[in-house]
Amino acid sequence: MLRRILAEYDWPGHRLVGRDGCRAAWQLALHADDDPDVQRSAARLLHRALQAGDAPAWQWAHLHDRVLISTGQPQEYGTQYTLSPQGVERYPVREAAGLDSRRARVGLPAAADAVATLRQRLASLSSRPGVASGTGRGVQLASAA
Repeated sequence: MLRRILAEYDWPGHRLVGRDGCRAAWQLALHADDDPDVQRSAARLLHRALQAGDAPAWQWAHLHDRVLISTGQPQEYGTQYTLSPQGVERYPVREAAGLDSRRARVGLPAAADAVATLRQRLASLSSRPGVASGTGRGVQLASAA
């Protein structure tokens, strides 16, 4: 479905579908790990919408990072994490020394704040009855936006 929308309308930005619709399209693209062509195409179109003022920079940063890690490259903005037996771990980042300044340019909080928020969210979920708290390999997480 997202593939058809992107082909027909380009990125469904704020002007076309409103903020909620734009966010929904971003979430679909972000989690389209089983269709890397759609994910890459969505990232390109979202970047074009960002340049036109029709989408938020933080959404593009998350999707851009997801595409990078899916192709085996270090991420740019540090938005993608995995659960390991040791807990939440950030996927490798390009030039870690400049991470917080890159994050600030796209409206993301400092990396330490983002991982702390993510850990709090996971802790609150695991304390709920009926919610599993295991940390199996292969679980991919995006930081709080």
